[in-house]
Amino acid sequence: MKKTISWLFRRLYLVLLFAFVLVFGLRFISVEHLVNTLTPQNVYEVIYDLSFEQDNEPVSIETYIPLDNERQQIIEERFVNNGLGVLITEDETGRLVQWSGNAIFDNVRYKLLMKNQEVNYQISNDLEIPNTYPSALSPYLQETEAIQVTHPEISALWKTLKPLQDNKILPVLRAIYDYTLNQLEGAPFKGFTDALTALRLKQASCNGKSRLFVALARQNNIPARLVGGLILNEGSKKTSHQWVEVYIQGHWVPFGPTNGNFAHLPENYLSLYRGDKVLFRRTSDINFNYLFTISKRLVAPNLYQREQILPNTDDQLFNISQMLLSMGLASNTIALFLLFPLCTLVISFLRNVIGIKTFGVFLPMLIAAACVFTGLFRGIVAFTVILAVSYLSHLVFDKMRMLKIARLASIITINTLFFIAGLSLIGSHTNLEFGMLSLFPVVIISFVAERIHHMSDEHDWLGFLTVSLGTLFSITICFLVLSSFLLEGLFSFYPEFYMLVLALQIYIGQWTGLRISELHRFRGILKNKRHPVLGINERNRNLVYVHNEMKWLKLASDKLASKEKLKAFNIPSPGTLLVIKNLSELVLLNEFLTTVSQFALKPNQGSQGNGILIVVEKKEDVFVTAGGDRLTSEQIRRHCIEVISGTFSQSGDDDIVYFEPLLVQHESLQKLAPYGLSDIRIIVSRGHVVSSMLRMPTKSSDGKANLHQGAVGIAIDIHTGLTTNARVKNLSIDKHPDSDANLIDIQIPFWNEIIKMSMACQQAIELGYMGVDICIDKEQGPLVLEVNGRPGIEIQNIQNRGLYAEF
Repeated sequence: MKKTISWLFRRLYLVLLFAFVLVFGLRFISVEHLVNTLTPQNVYEVIYDLSFEQDNEPVSIETYIPLDNERQQIIEERFVNNGLGVLITEDETGRLVQWSGNAIFDNVRYKLLMKNQEVNYQISNDLEIPNTYPSALSPYLQETEAIQVTHPEISALWKTLKPLQDNKILPVLRAIYDYTLNQLEGAPFKGFTDALTALRLKQASCNGKSRLFVALARQNNIPARLVGGLILNEGSKKTSHQWVEVYIQGHWVPFGPTNGNFAHLPENYLSLYRGDKVLFRRTSDINFNYLFTISKRLVAPNLYQREQILPNTDDQLFNISQMLLSMGLASNTIALFLLFPLCTLVISFLRNVIGIKTFGVFLPMLIAAACVFTGLFRGIVAFTVILAVSYLSHLVFDKMRMLKIARLASIITINTLFFIAGLSLIGSHTNLEFGMLSLFPVVIISFVAERIHHMSDEHDWLGFLTVSLGTLFSITICFLVLSSFLLEGLFSFYPEFYMLVLALQIYIGQWTGLRISELHRFRGILKNKRHPVLGINERNRNLVYVHNEMKWLKLASDKLASKEKLKAFNIPSPGTLLVIKNLSELVLLNEFLTTVSQFALKPNQGSQGNGILIVVEKKEDVFVTAGGDRLTSEQIRRHCIEVISGTFSQSGDDDIVYFEPLLVQHESLQKLAPYGLSDIRIIVSRGHVVSSMLRMPTKSSDGKANLHQGAVGIAIDIHTGLTTNARVKNLSIDKHPDSDANLIDIQIPFWNEIIKMSMACQQAIELGYMGVDICIDKEQGPLVLEVNGRPGIEIQNIQNRGLYAEF
């Protein structure tokens, strides 16, 4: 039983995959139904922009907004009230919104997203006009001031129009329709026109034609009413529209005597009110103005399909989007909410399977979310600008030697100002939702810019370009996912797809194959199939996670604590001259600097040589670094503050700065690499040395033994201590690029002692898989610089031999 549970736990992705197939298979009806369910459609976005001048006086504005019904479905509506109170009421005429109070700004906005349906009615030729109607319909048979039902001129008109079958609904309505459509000349809207005026002028706009239509229908005992609304043609306009509804056998049937709609209402007609009403009522003398802006948007079906009935069943598809809409989530953010898990799967695939590097793990996903609102091109341009601003700001603030927290705060402020300036240039064309969403990528990019700064400081321009392109590619892929209506509908109607996503995420998390980028990186070794390559996935999952407990990984990253542990096992390491744990202890620095002329300043939890300061001599009151820089005591003090503030810490947390004696490289290595301090990397696995290399600084690496910055990597035979081959950034060499000294068949001094020290380190710091960095001092011999619980895999290229079989 335990074995079965253990197997299921290790194969959890198979359990989830089986559950997905089972659930989806039971709910799946047909390909045709699936396609119909997921096909996106155009909907209308309607914006009311209402402006006024209030002069600190109370303001009231009323207007009709659409009802939600079978013909016109409201997907989403938003109110921008700008300090005014808002009251929404509904009666038989429609839905009325009232803004009132003292506004903060001189405008309000109503934004609507909706889906309309075309309506057609068939009227029977034999249908007679009823003699009586329910009392509720009596208002629609009565005369009003603007609809003169019994006026003699209108009665006389009807005598000329009366069909032979004047007791049948269809002929009567056809006669009225033909007259108002064809005999009344159309005219642009110039204000209120009653039925009698329209008849006398023989011309009218939509409101005059519609009132005359209603008057003639009521004269024939057919209930009729005006309907006001908008014709949803894309663009901006101020004109509304009126048409007619006639009551026939329990239905209000639409007629449009202006645009030729007989018992038909086009899909782009939006009903706002019923009855002879005005669209706006407002406080007088406020210089009121308004504008309707109409556009079409393609949306996923889950936003408008409130219930999806499965064919030949009484079952409904559960719609997550409708649930989120009812909770107040904006329609344009629902796709982000639904598809973020899929984006995380995409990022996992790009990083763990392809091997693409990005600025931050999930930062591309957040930038892609902002691009959904701005468009991909504008979003990427904004992303590039923010990166450039962050980088240039870092350069300026670095010259000022600003502390980390203040520096990042300043960069965030600068980016925010650029962001505000950009919005002001774009102006009203920008959605408010985009502004809110884009703020958090700006902040995140500002923090990621710290890594950009380190890369530029290391002069790794190729790496910088590679990561930038990888980030842009990842943003594009995530944008395509978040913009997919098909995927949005799929995850909304079929939430079991989240089980599939989780299954694939778990599978990728357990996958230990080579990344695609590693196939290129180790292409030279892969040709020799006798020595399989160890990839990052295999290293992390089956070496680091299996053999390295977290407490020992934390100890290894703490250089001072690991030095103490090594000391307890009599393993030599550089001494410690001074430790400064916090800012209050900086008072110790001044006295210390008066007593030393050479030292190495190091962050306790730094990596890749960042933050290390090597001082080789002191001239009067100035300290000279290995790179030739001249620093005052105050500048060294400020560098210590940066270290303590966490500028160079791997985690970004506050750190400790400590000082070590300056090491002098053994003469046998000094003549080969006169710039900087060489070190030896030993890979130890469960008590056995499996690989080793010598890392020699160069001028191009700025005196640092960092392979990515241009240091020389030299393979060492672990049995003899002889160097076998050398490489600089994927190029095989025989001689040092600076000293021109031969690098092959060089005997590493103290080799046997170095091997013993490496294995002893594993006893002191119980990491089953570790890297040990050792230098050879001229006076003290081999010294352990640090241990690493996640040593890199580039050593395989240096050795020209894969390490997979060694573990």
